[in-house]
Amino acid sequence: MNNMPHCRRLLFGFIALTLFLMSFQVLDIYFEKGRRLGELVDAELEEVSGLLASRSNEGYFWVHNDSGDEARFFLLDSTAQKKATYYLQGVKAVDWEDMGYLTLGDKHYLLLGDIGDNGARRPFVQVHMVEEPVYRAGKMVDTIAPSAIKTYSLRYPDGARDAESLFYDPIDQQLYIISKRDLQAQVYRTPLLQAQDTLVLQRCATLPYTFLTGADIAQDGSEVLVKDLLHVYYWKRQGKEPLPALFARKGEEQPYEPETQGEAIAFGTRGEGYYTLGERPFGLSAYLMAYARRGN
Repeated sequence: MNNMPHCRRLLFGFIALTLFLMSFQVLDIYFEKGRRLGELVDAELEEVSGLLASRSNEGYFWVHNDSGDEARFFLLDSTAQKKATYYLQGVKAVDWEDMGYLTLGDKHYLLLGDIGDNGARRPFVQVHMVEEPVYRAGKMVDTIAPSAIKTYSLRYPDGARDAESLFYDPIDQQLYIISKRDLQAQVYRTPLLQAQDTLVLQRCATLPYTFLTGADIAQDGSEVLVKDLLHVYYWKRQGKEPLPALFARKGEEQPYEPETQGEAIAFGTRGEGYYTLGERPFGLSAYLMAYARRGN
């Protein structure tokens, strides 16, 4: 009995299976599955869009609402309970979408991104910079005076864009904004600290993702996170490589439990992992989620 045809079929089958398996990109998983730290229940926080782990108040988090709210941001503790509210006096909020950090010397500053533009009609967007408040227990409401607020106006070089992702790179000292509604997200940047009436953003990279809702960079600039409603993507920087070179690589998908309109993401301040927080439309529940770094 001639077994050659059978052997050839087995060989071809093995080769086909090998090629099929090789077609999948093997990604490194650096973080654990999420766990709930606490439920967000405050009535003033129904549409959280921005999230940061506080650098001046260890164990606390900064958040702000989406469009429709006043020019204010909030401090949460590690169980998602609101501790304080801070108002920006004299500032009108159009569509706040994300927040980031900028450090100068030994001072930390919050960057509040009024960068949302659902209809792509705004001639320019704004970023407000304020020194990070230090929380004093019992002081639940505070106001930041106009003299303590620096507002930057920014314009896209290729027409208005809707965006919900913002961060400041401590290595190249530039602000990054990532578009939301393009079929392939566009990455823009500008050296923020310039004395100009309107800063023109420069397009510097393209990502193979769409509907991106949040981003953050590690405190030392070594890692970047970007998310959409269903996924979290992660990049590890190679030394001090330029971020356009980093974004030329495909992001590595990390654990994420999809949330109800989940937009916000932030690295922890001690390298322990990252955090996410969703909105609460129609009274649905939202939880502050922690994704610990593996091996911590």
